[in-house]
Amino acid sequence: MKKLSLKSKIKEHWLKSLVFLLSLVIIYFATFAKLNTEANSRINSSFKQALGVFATVKALNGVISLVQGTQVGPPGVTISIGEILDPINDLVERFSWIMLASLTSLGIQKILMNIVVFKGFEILLICSLMISNILVFFKFIKYQQSKIFFFKFTILLIFLRFSIPFMAMANEYVYLNFVKQDYNIEKSQRVIVSAKNDISKFDDKKASYFSTDYYKNKMQEFKVSALETSDHIVDLIIVFVFQTMLFPILFLWFLYRVFTVFLKSFHNP
Repeated sequence: MKKLSLKSKIKEHWLKSLVFLLSLVIIYFATFAKLNTEANSRINSSFKQALGVFATVKALNGVISLVQGTQVGPPGVTISIGEILDPINDLVERFSWIMLASLTSLGIQKILMNIVVFKGFEILLICSLMISNILVFFKFIKYQQSKIFFFKFTILLIFLRFSIPFMAMANEYVYLNFVKQDYNIEKSQRVIVSAKNDISKFDDKKASYFSTDYYKNKMQEFKVSALETSDHIVDLIIVFVFQTMLFPILFLWFLYRVFTVFLKSFHNP
């Protein structure tokens, strides 16, 4: 019985030490300005990048809509541009809705980031950790249920404080190391800009309107450009759905499951 009691005391001592050390680590990172700056920078960069892609795609959509009904060609021949550009225009319109959802997701992340780095939130977290340590080091048997509730509240604050910054940094790491080589946002954006410029110059007054070959070659160029642009728009759909919707949900779900394990441990403290 004495050995059992001694082991129990040693275990309790280590538990208290672990809680205290974890609290110090959490306070350090919660007040670590570089972590906040890095996370904010990544979210802002992603938001600006998504906004730039959205503007580029809408510009392409505008140019296509402008020339879609245009019929040109040499005397006696009528060529309709819309037949080639209609499929890509439908894809662009659908992509616009996806980009709008992506921007909304990033905007929400920015708001949540601003909340968790707010000084008042940091003070609340530090105070909660201090009180949690007091409750761990000193037994308050009469307030057992209150202790459980407070521990859960503290863990919830920790989850909220670090989930968004860690998600932003993890998202950036995954994109640079596993996604970018196959789905490069900057490259796809350049292709879309190039396609927009080519389409806007189709009805150039300097071109020869008396050459059938000119129009055949030009339409063939448009077909190739439309196919390439469609491929890159699909690439952008994949990367933005993954970056701004799928990855955040999976990451937060994983963190939630981890924190749930800690929360359950306080049912029987």
